[in-house]
Amino acid sequence: MAGCASDQPTTSDGGGSEKVTVNFWSFLAAENAKAGEHFEQSLKNFESMNPNIGVNMQAISGGQMRNKLPSAVSAGNAPDLAEGGIAGLEFFLDGTLADHGSYVEGGDFLDGFTQANRDSMTYQGEYWSGGGNRHLVSMLAVRPKLFKDVGVDDPAQLETWTGYRRALEKMTQKHPQVYAYEATGAPNDLESYWGEARTAYSGGEDPWFDSKAWENPTDSLKVGQAGRTDGMIKNIIDMANAYSSEKAATRSDEQVPPLLLTDQAASFTYGLGNPVRYRSVEQDVTFGWDGDIWQGPIPKLDANYGQEFGIDELAGKEGAHGGHLWAIQMMKQAFGQDHNKPEQAFKLMTYLNTSADHNLTLLAEDYPALAAYKPLNQKLLSQYGDSMPQIQKVMYDLPKQYGSQYNSAGANWDLRETSQIRWTDLNQTISEGIAGQHSPSGTVEAIKNRITKTLSK
Repeated sequence: MAGCASDQPTTSDGGGSEKVTVNFWSFLAAENAKAGEHFEQSLKNFESMNPNIGVNMQAISGGQMRNKLPSAVSAGNAPDLAEGGIAGLEFFLDGTLADHGSYVEGGDFLDGFTQANRDSMTYQGEYWSGGGNRHLVSMLAVRPKLFKDVGVDDPAQLETWTGYRRALEKMTQKHPQVYAYEATGAPNDLESYWGEARTAYSGGEDPWFDSKAWENPTDSLKVGQAGRTDGMIKNIIDMANAYSSEKAATRSDEQVPPLLLTDQAASFTYGLGNPVRYRSVEQDVTFGWDGDIWQGPIPKLDANYGQEFGIDELAGKEGAHGGHLWAIQMMKQAFGQDHNKPEQAFKLMTYLNTSADHNLTLLAEDYPALAAYKPLNQKLLSQYGDSMPQIQKVMYDLPKQYGSQYNSAGANWDLRETSQIRWTDLNQTISEGIAGQHSPSGTVEAIKNRITKTLSK
């Protein structure tokens, strides 16, 4: 939408006070038509509740946001509020943002945020963000009828990497035309690996850096140093080579649901618990083990797996991380120091992150996700729980089951270079490995070298 109010900074409301317009950039509003329509109506509701604040929203895709926001900030045209994710860290370090510490500490919402949301808001003890409103949860997504056809009668048989890969082996033998495991290998859609890598660890341990990475990042880097991490890097390349299509290196997560529903692919590890994606392909799709699509935790690493499937670093190792929970990508930032209206931007931020009026319908129907403000999850389950399909309801179950295991890659690193490491050094390099530009061992070495170079700058 062009805007809920005038693009002019201030207008008179006729009552003697001035109406301030907050320019807001959102990538969630650009995710689908229903989400965009919801934001339009919701922001009108916010304006009616706050007659001295107008909102001018731009719906911008995540990819556009990563490119457009830095350019706007550099040119002095930053929005007042943006769903900028980890890109906002650079603006915090450059002193471009408003004072988020005073905002967070002066509010009454922090205790209601999930641990993942709180972890993602700070950088070396300071608040660089005001939080986010939602989490996505990465899961194993499968086409049950294909797995049943190769002898998997119960999803419990897919709980470990050994059980899952044995089923994939049978799939390739019985259905060679099916991509048994389709890797989502496009660089900006390779978050599947973040979830897979975590399954080699337990106790909340991070797969890429030891704790307090920011204090000595080079020494705490695990890539090229820790067998579990290196083994899981090799595993994703090996899995893609063995079971995925030739297009896997450029395959986005949005492209896989149609492959599943047409029996061209049997599974992938980037299921997000969002039934809207499947219904956009097939309106009458059903969910659950006796339906068209089932989703559950990414398999556990069991002690047998590495030896049976030739990944020495994983032999005898176990882990149960469940998957990956998106948080750091969802962070909102207010650019207020040069705009003279951080108070209004922060008020809008609080509404977007914590309001039931804004979030219940949005997170249950328009863009299904887990609320990052915990009281909303209780309301979501109370109001919608009985009607939620299996793949959506499991989003609420798994973080409870795995606790601190579900977190967001990079949230606790507290490194200025977090965005570069996540999107380029890790994701892009693994995508190159899936494309055959590096061997599995060469991919490990390339990632280590690239992260080390990034850290040395």
